[in-house]
Formats: sequence, C-alpha cells, structure tokens
Amino acid sequence: MLKKLILASALMAAGSAYAQENTDISGANFQSGKADAALAALGKQAAASGSRLVITAPAEWHAKIAAKVKAGGNADVVLREGFYENVLVRVESKAAAAAAAPKVAETSKADAEKAKAEAAKAKAEAERVKAEAEKAKAEAELEKSRAEAEKARAEAEAAKARAEAEAAAARAATQAPAAAAPAAVAAAPKAAPADDADAIRARFEKTLNDGRSADGNLSVAALQSGDTLYVDGPVRAVTRREGRRLALYWLDGDIDVRRSELKPLATNRYQVLSAVRGEGTLRKEFAAGAASLTAREPADGSPARTSLEKSLNDGHAISETIEPAKLKSGDVIYVSGDAAAVVRRIGRDIVRFWLVGTLDLQQAGLQADGANKYKVLNDTVH
Repeated sequence: MLKKLILASALMAAGSAYAQENTDISGANFQSGKADAALAALGKQAAASGSRLVITAPAEWHAKIAAKVKAGGNADVVLREGFYENVLVRVESKAAAAAAAPKVAETSKADAEKAKAEAAKAKAEAERVKAEAEKAKAEAELEKSRAEAEKARAEAEAAKARAEAEAAAARAATQAPAAAAPAAVAAAPKAAPADDADAIRARFEKTLNDGRSADGNLSVAALQSGDTLYVDGPVRAVTRREGRRLALYWLDGDIDVRRSELKPLATNRYQVLSAVRGEGTLRKEFAAGAASLTAREPADGSPARTSLEKSLNDGHAISETIEPAKLKSGDVIYVSGDAAAVVRRIGRDIVRFWLVGTLDLQQAGLQADGANKYKVLNDTVH
C-alpha cells in the first residue's frame, strides 16, 4: 500500500513538472521597451530552474528578444517565427518537453501548414508588388522614350524652320533694292487642311499616347498646373499625369504661348505653371520692343506695299482695309514698317486687307508667330 502511495505522489509531481506558463507580450510594449524587464526576469527564472523558453515572435525581433532574455540569465531559448506582432513566451521543463513531444509535433505540423500558407500568401503579395514595380518602370521608360522622340522631332522642326527662314531672307535680299528694303515679311503659310490636322493628331497619339486615341477635349480654362502643352500647326495637345497614367487631350480654342502661365520647355512645348484665366500678362522676354503699331494703307508702288502684295497675294493688289477692332480669331497680321496686311480664311477662300489704325502689339489676344508676324487669338483685340 505504501508503495502505491509513493508511486501516486511521484506521478502527481511529474504532472506538475509538465505544467507550462505562457506569457503574452504585446508588440507595442516590446517595441517601446516596457517588456524588457519581464523578458530579463523570464530568462533569469529559466536559467535558475533549468527550464526552456520557447518564444514565438516575428523573425526580425528574434535578435533583440534573445539579447533581452540573456540579460537575465543564460537560459535555454528556442525562437520560433510568428506572424503576429506580439511576443508569446512559453516556459517548459525538459521533462515536460519530452512528455509533450507528440503534441508538440502535431502543433508544429499545424504551425508548419499555417506558415506554409502564410508564406504562399506573402510570395503572392511579393510577386504582385514586383509586377507593379515592373509596370511602373516600363511606364517610366516609355515616357522617357516619348520625351526623347519629341525632343528629336522638335529639334528637327526647329532646324527646318531655321533653314526655311534663311532661304526666305536670302530671296528677299536679292529681290528688294538695298536702299529701300522693307522690314522682313514672313511668307504667308497655306492654311492647314483637315487632313494635315488629322495627321498631326495621329502623330501626337503615336508619340505621346502609345498609339491610343486621345481621352477627349479640354478648354483653355480647364488647364491645370503640371500639364504639358504641345503645339504643332493648328493642333494643340495637352498631356496630364492622372495617377500612374499619362492622359492625352486636345485643347479647344487657341492660347497665346507667350503668357506668363506657360513655361517654355523646348520648341513648341510648354509647361502649365498655373490656371489660365482672363487676358493675363506676357512673359518678361516679350515685354520689350514696340508696344503698339499705328498702321496705314501704304501708297501705291511703295516698297512695303509691293513686298506684301507679292508675298501674300501673288503680286495682285490688296484693295480692302480693316480696323483693329474688326479683327477676328484666326487672322494673321504681317507687318512691314507702318504697313500691315491681314490674311483671313473664310471657308475655302482667303481674303486680304490692309490694317488701318492703332494696334496694341503686347495684348494677350495677339501671339507673335515669327518676325513681324502676329496671330489673332480672339475677337476682342484692340
């Protein structure tokens, strides 16, 4: 009987040896240092009792946890990776660990399955992030190639324009007497037909929008800071960053690219610095020079009249006159001294006038378009 009592007592003592203590420390307390003393105390107790500390926490915390526990004593520490931002400390004796081995194995298997699922989820998330990064990189490279293509196109057009201007100047020098040579007059361009405008839009869509159609139209008042304005003949294109996407729009109406709200980036390319409202002001580089023009009909046979009629009307006489207040959007003014000829397109026809009266050359409704050439942007010039 006595032997049975002793055996029962031993079994109860062994059962108590298997008892385990769990300590749950929040991530906030661990990261703030409030749990340092508790970890050191657990290390001290485990070292004294020969127990083992099984600690589950995020992998990046393991080094710090080990240091805090070892500060209390040289305890046996097992660190396991956890996926929650807390520190779970389990104190177990070696005997308890051996007795609970089957259960631990089952738990470890479940933990392994859970860890495997978490790892698969993390891998999928990493692949998603990588795909987004690669997409952003591709978009950046595409934008860079577009900018380089636009720069090359702009430089080619600028070189072509310079060559044409030099050729025109050479022709004018040989045709006009040196003593009575009028001011240089730019040759009247042919109005761009609809087919040319469509071709320009198609080129913009290819270089600025990867061949996709534009997203729609924008009014001048709808321009925003950060927009980029591209000018090519009668077409005005606007690119706008919308999230990770670069959107393309066509600008309705015309705009004076000399305005202070526009910053030149390259030939025929401007950055919008702020919203465009009212008549506005011109950039300081356009404030110099003649402020106004007092135009009169040139005398018959005068060098200015002869030169303008030859370059703008195939040498035929220009007989009509027009006042500045009657100018309309789209009119083009060619100046030679105090003589100014106005070219207006009406449907398929082109008519020409002599400008008579005083015209403010620095108003926002006029846009300089070369030497002694101005484009009328609205119907309110004066």
